[in-house]
Amino acid sequence: MKNRLKELRKTHGWSQADLARRLKISRQAVNGFESGKFTPSLEMALKIAGLFNVAVESIFVYQEKSPMQTLIENITQWLPKGEKFTYKAIEAIEYAQYQAALSQYSQVEPEHLLYGLLNHPTTTATRLLIEHGLTLNEDNAIARQEVPKITKFSPESKYVLELALNIARLRQKKYIDTEHLLLGLVQLMQLGDENLTDIFQRNEVDTRSLIEKITELNYK
Repeated sequence: MKNRLKELRKTHGWSQADLARRLKISRQAVNGFESGKFTPSLEMALKIAGLFNVAVESIFVYQEKSPMQTLIENITQWLPKGEKFTYKAIEAIEYAQYQAALSQYSQVEPEHLLYGLLNHPTTTATRLLIEHGLTLNEDNAIARQEVPKITKFSPESKYVLELALNIARLRQKKYIDTEHLLLGLVQLMQLGDENLTDIFQRNEVDTRSLIEKITELNYK
Protein backbone atom coordinates (compact mmCIF):
# COMPACT_ATOMS: atom_id res chain seq x y z
CA MET A 1 0.00 0.00 0.00
CA LYS A 2 1.57 3.26 -1.15
CA ASN A 3 -0.52 5.55 1.04
CA ARG A 4 -3.28 5.58 3.66
CA LEU A 5 -5.63 7.98 1.87
CA LYS A 6 -8.24 5.34 1.07
CA GLU A 7 -8.07 4.00 4.63
CA LEU A 8 -8.58 7.46 6.15
CA ARG A 9 -11.39 8.27 3.73
CA LYS A 10 -13.28 5.09 4.63
CA THR A 11 -12.69 5.71 8.35
CA HIS A 12 -14.60 8.99 7.91
CA GLY A 13 -17.33 7.22 5.96
CA TRP A 14 -16.69 9.27 2.82
CA SER A 15 -16.93 8.18 -0.79
CA GLN A 16 -14.34 9.30 -3.31
CA ALA A 17 -16.88 11.87 -4.51
CA ASP A 18 -17.32 13.17 -0.92
CA LEU A 19 -13.58 13.65 -0.52
CA ALA A 20 -13.31 15.24 -3.97
CA ARG A 21 -15.94 17.84 -3.03
CA ARG A 22 -14.12 18.71 0.17
CA LEU A 23 -10.81 19.10 -1.68
CA LYS A 24 -12.47 20.83 -4.66
CA ILE A 25 -10.94 18.40 -7.14
CA SER A 26 -12.32 15.65 -9.38
CA ARG A 27 -13.22 12.17 -8.18
CA GLN A 28 -10.76 10.85 -10.78
CA ALA A 29 -7.97 12.80 -9.06
CA VAL A 30 -8.87 11.27 -5.70
CA ASN A 31 -8.89 7.82 -7.28
CA GLY A 32 -5.49 8.52 -8.81
CA PHE A 33 -4.03 9.63 -5.48
CA GLU A 34 -5.35 6.55 -3.71
CA SER A 35 -4.08 4.14 -6.35
CA GLY A 36 -0.69 5.82 -6.59
CA LYS A 37 -1.26 6.64 -10.25
CA PHE A 38 -1.04 10.38 -9.49
CA THR A 39 1.23 12.14 -7.01
CA PRO A 40 -0.39 15.13 -5.30
CA SER A 41 1.48 18.41 -5.16
CA LEU A 42 2.89 19.34 -1.77
CA GLU A 43 0.18 22.00 -1.45
CA MET A 44 -2.54 19.41 -2.13
CA ALA A 45 -0.89 16.91 0.22
CA LEU A 46 -0.90 19.55 2.98
CA LYS A 47 -4.57 20.28 2.25
CA ILE A 48 -5.40 16.58 2.52
CA ALA A 49 -3.45 16.28 5.77
CA GLY A 50 -5.25 19.33 7.16
CA LEU A 51 -8.62 17.88 6.23
CA PHE A 52 -7.88 14.70 8.19
CA ASN A 53 -5.95 16.63 10.90
CA VAL A 54 -2.87 14.42 10.63
CA ALA A 55 0.72 14.87 9.47
CA VAL A 56 1.47 14.50 5.76
CA GLU A 57 3.89 11.69 6.46
CA SER A 58 1.22 9.66 8.22
CA ILE A 59 -0.82 9.54 4.99
CA PHE A 60 1.72 9.30 2.20
CA VAL A 61 4.19 6.51 2.95
CA TYR A 62 5.79 5.68 -0.34
CA GLN A 63 7.67 2.56 -1.32
CA GLU A 64 9.82 4.75 -3.54
CA LYS A 65 10.61 8.42 -3.13
CA SER A 66 8.25 10.80 -4.87
CA PRO A 67 8.80 14.52 -5.57
CA MET A 68 6.47 15.40 -2.69
CA GLN A 69 8.32 13.16 -0.26
CA THR A 70 11.62 14.72 -1.33
CA LEU A 71 10.23 18.21 -0.64
CA ILE A 72 9.16 17.19 2.85
CA GLU A 73 12.54 15.61 3.53
CA ASN A 74 14.31 18.79 2.44
CA ILE A 75 12.43 20.65 5.17
CA THR A 76 12.74 18.02 7.90
CA GLN A 77 16.11 16.41 7.13
CA TRP A 78 17.84 18.11 10.05
CA LEU A 79 15.36 16.70 12.58
CA PRO A 80 16.23 13.71 14.77
CA LYS A 81 14.50 10.50 13.71
CA GLY A 82 10.88 10.45 14.77
CA GLU A 83 10.46 14.22 15.10
CA LYS A 84 7.82 15.80 12.84
CA PHE A 85 6.32 19.17 11.94
CA THR A 86 2.59 19.75 11.66
CA TYR A 87 1.38 20.48 8.14
CA LYS A 88 0.79 24.14 9.13
CA ALA A 89 4.36 24.47 10.37
CA ILE A 90 5.67 22.87 7.16
CA GLU A 91 3.61 25.29 5.10
CA ALA A 92 4.91 28.27 7.11
CA ILE A 93 8.48 27.11 6.51
CA GLU A 94 7.79 26.67 2.81
CA TYR A 95 6.37 30.21 2.64
CA ALA A 96 9.61 31.38 4.26
CA GLN A 97 11.61 29.64 1.54
CA TYR A 98 9.68 31.51 -1.15
CA GLN A 99 10.03 34.79 0.74
CA ALA A 100 13.79 34.32 0.85
CA ALA A 101 13.82 33.76 -2.92
CA LEU A 102 11.63 36.79 -3.62
CA SER A 103 13.89 38.89 -1.39
CA GLN A 104 16.90 37.61 -3.39
CA TYR A 105 18.56 35.95 -0.41
CA SER A 106 20.74 32.88 -0.78
CA GLN A 107 19.39 31.34 2.44
CA VAL A 108 16.33 31.45 4.68
CA GLU A 109 16.73 33.96 7.52
CA PRO A 110 14.66 34.27 10.73
CA GLU A 111 12.69 37.20 9.33
CA HIS A 112 11.56 34.96 6.46
CA LEU A 113 10.29 32.43 9.00
CA LEU A 114 8.36 35.25 10.66
CA TYR A 115 6.73 36.21 7.36
CA GLY A 116 6.07 32.53 6.73
CA LEU A 117 4.03 32.39 9.92
CA LEU A 118 2.08 35.49 8.91
CA ASN A 119 1.13 33.90 5.61
CA HIS A 120 -0.88 31.19 7.37
CA PRO A 121 -3.83 33.14 8.85
CA THR A 122 -5.54 30.23 10.63
CA THR A 123 -2.90 29.53 13.28
CA THR A 124 -2.69 30.70 16.88
CA ALA A 125 0.82 32.04 16.20
CA THR A 126 -0.46 34.27 13.39
CA ARG A 127 -3.38 35.48 15.49
CA LEU A 128 -1.02 36.54 18.28
CA LEU A 129 1.28 38.37 15.85
CA ILE A 130 -1.62 40.26 14.30
CA GLU A 131 -3.15 41.08 17.70
CA HIS A 132 0.16 42.60 18.75
CA GLY A 133 0.52 44.81 15.69
CA LEU A 134 2.45 42.81 13.10
CA THR A 135 0.79 42.39 9.70
CA LEU A 136 1.91 41.84 6.13
CA ASN A 137 1.91 44.58 3.55
CA GLU A 138 1.78 44.01 -0.18
CA ASP A 139 5.56 43.97 -0.46
CA ASN A 140 5.72 41.10 2.03
CA ALA A 141 2.97 39.01 0.46
CA ILE A 142 4.39 35.82 -0.98
CA ALA A 143 3.42 34.97 -4.52
CA ARG A 144 4.48 31.38 -4.82
CA GLN A 145 5.12 29.94 -8.28
CA GLU A 146 7.05 33.07 -9.33
CA VAL A 147 10.46 31.89 -8.20
CA PRO A 148 12.08 28.62 -7.10
CA LYS A 149 12.21 28.49 -3.33
CA ILE A 150 15.44 28.63 -1.31
CA THR A 151 16.42 25.36 0.35
CA LYS A 152 19.39 26.55 2.44
CA PHE A 153 18.77 27.78 6.00
CA SER A 154 21.03 30.24 7.81
CA PRO A 155 22.60 29.22 11.15
CA GLU A 156 20.17 31.58 12.90
CA SER A 157 17.16 29.98 11.20
CA LYS A 158 18.40 26.51 12.09
CA TYR A 159 18.75 27.73 15.67
CA VAL A 160 15.09 28.83 15.64
CA LEU A 161 14.03 25.42 14.30
CA GLU A 162 16.10 23.69 16.98
CA LEU A 163 14.55 25.90 19.67
CA ALA A 164 11.10 24.96 18.36
CA LEU A 165 12.08 21.30 18.49
CA ASN A 166 13.28 21.59 22.09
CA ILE A 167 10.15 23.50 23.14
CA ALA A 168 7.92 20.81 21.64
CA ARG A 169 9.96 18.10 23.38
CA LEU A 170 9.77 19.91 26.70
CA ARG A 171 5.99 20.04 26.41
CA GLN A 172 5.97 16.37 25.33
CA LYS A 173 4.29 17.27 22.07
CA LYS A 174 4.32 14.73 19.24
CA TYR A 175 4.66 17.41 16.55
CA ILE A 176 6.41 20.77 16.20
CA ASP A 177 3.72 23.41 15.55
CA THR A 178 3.64 27.08 14.57
CA GLU A 179 3.50 28.35 18.15
CA HIS A 180 6.79 26.55 18.82
CA LEU A 181 8.31 28.30 15.79
CA LEU A 182 7.06 31.67 17.04
CA LEU A 183 8.48 31.18 20.51
CA GLY A 184 11.80 30.18 18.90
CA LEU A 185 11.79 33.45 16.94
CA VAL A 186 10.90 35.47 20.02
CA GLN A 187 13.70 33.86 22.01
CA LEU A 188 16.16 34.61 19.21
CA MET A 189 15.03 38.25 19.24
CA GLN A 190 15.60 38.37 23.00
CA LEU A 191 19.15 37.18 22.36
CA GLY A 192 19.71 40.29 20.25
CA ASP A 193 18.83 39.46 16.65
CA GLU A 194 18.89 42.91 15.05
CA ASN A 195 16.69 42.15 12.04
CA LEU A 196 13.86 40.70 14.13
CA THR A 197 14.15 43.52 16.65
CA ASP A 198 13.96 46.10 13.86
CA ILE A 199 10.84 44.48 12.36
CA PHE A 200 9.04 44.48 15.70
CA GLN A 201 10.07 48.05 16.49
CA ARG A 202 9.08 49.42 13.05
CA ASN A 203 5.64 47.84 13.42
CA GLU A 204 5.35 49.05 17.03
CA VAL A 205 4.71 45.52 18.24
CA ASP A 206 4.00 45.20 21.95
CA THR A 207 6.84 42.72 22.38
CA ARG A 208 6.47 42.37 26.15
CA SER A 209 2.83 41.33 25.86
CA LEU A 210 3.60 39.07 22.87
CA ILE A 211 6.37 37.32 24.81
CA GLU A 212 4.06 36.80 27.79
CA LYS A 213 1.25 35.42 25.63
CA ILE A 214 3.34 33.06 23.50
CA THR A 215 5.27 31.84 26.55
CA GLU A 216 2.03 31.20 28.43
CA LEU A 217 0.65 29.35 25.40
CA ASN A 218 3.69 27.07 25.15
CA TYR A 219 4.16 26.41 28.85
CA LYS A 220 0.62 26.26 30.24
